[in-house]
Amino acid sequence: MSTAFEDLNPAEEPVVYKYTIPVRFRNAGRPYSFGSFEPDYKKGEWVVVETAQGVEMGVCEGDALEIEKYSFPMPQKPVIRHAGEMDHQNYKNNEKYEKEAFDVCQKEIADLGLDMNLLSAKYTLDRAKILFVYLAEQRVDFRELLKRLGAQLHCRIELRQIGERDKAKMVGGIGMCGMECCCSRFKNHFDVISINMAKNQLLALNIEKLSGMCGKLMCCLKYEDQDYQEMIKDLPKMGSQVEYEGVIYRITSMNVMNNQAKLENRQAAVFLTLEDLKTKTISRKGAVMPKRPEDEENRPVQKKIIHLNDHHDSREQQRARLDYLRMPDEDKKNTAQRTQKPQEDKPRRNRDQERRASGNNNQNRRNQNQRRPQRPQPEKQEPVKRNITVRTFSRKKKEEEKA
Repeated sequence: MSTAFEDLNPAEEPVVYKYTIPVRFRNAGRPYSFGSFEPDYKKGEWVVVETAQGVEMGVCEGDALEIEKYSFPMPQKPVIRHAGEMDHQNYKNNEKYEKEAFDVCQKEIADLGLDMNLLSAKYTLDRAKILFVYLAEQRVDFRELLKRLGAQLHCRIELRQIGERDKAKMVGGIGMCGMECCCSRFKNHFDVISINMAKNQLLALNIEKLSGMCGKLMCCLKYEDQDYQEMIKDLPKMGSQVEYEGVIYRITSMNVMNNQAKLENRQAAVFLTLEDLKTKTISRKGAVMPKRPEDEENRPVQKKIIHLNDHHDSREQQRARLDYLRMPDEDKKNTAQRTQKPQEDKPRRNRDQERRASGNNNQNRRNQNQRRPQRPQPEKQEPVKRNITVRTFSRKKKEEEKA
């Protein structure tokens, strides 16, 4: 019985094509490969192909290439024929019919009150099937909608729900980099993007700046994530406390591209290379930073900035800078007084030269005052005298009481 069953249903062997042809469809982000046994397909020619949706028409993006010579992946669907006049006519008419079907479907959705946003409608070349693409947050019960559309369109109907990222790929747009969105330009599938990729690249966790046109995290966050993971490997985390040269600091910033890290406490800020941060610092988890004295709480703090990754300073100079930071305030004042350069004595001028210089300056001022035209001063007007009578209510009240 098993042998007879196998003979009745023989396994279909895959068709091996000799040539592959890249074909691009309307509103498609990338070309698709189709197989053929004939090499007479050139770039720019319109062809009719068989797809998973049905018979469609597209344009060749390149000439036919041998699969064995270039080791391309094997195409599964064939090129049926070159597009003729009837195919071009049907292709143009389908654009008109698609708009009418879109309006019909939009009206039925509004009548049924369904929570779905219709995006597009597309017929196959022979109009045997139509595909409606819509956007919805949840699953939609569209059984009644299918009945109404089937009674009006008289063809096979498919409703496909997509997400925000698929919508951005279909609609397209310009990203913040100034270029077309990656999903609509070259991406075939969407990768899983997490906020940890932004943390690995030491970016500010601002969701508005990290989101793309679809409202999700940008796809480009994954492009350099693996490189950043290798560069920050074995480095202490941002904000952790480390000990360097006997002093406890907190890591406030790291710049992987400049190979620089900033350690900071209340007294100083030290800049190190990432290699020094990895090898010369000790992680001090749970260490307590020294508090400021009570008499200095209201005083402004002036931090000492030290660039230890500067190649012009020697190791001895760097060591001297760190020793200077650890010194008490009194010793710092004494060292500052010792290192302060004495003021050079200015050469004294003769008294005669000083008098001549002062006399020349006074003479120049007099000459300038004489050259300036004097403005006529306005005449002073005498104040006008006016008689003013002042009435007091107290006197009036006394007279009324006497009366």
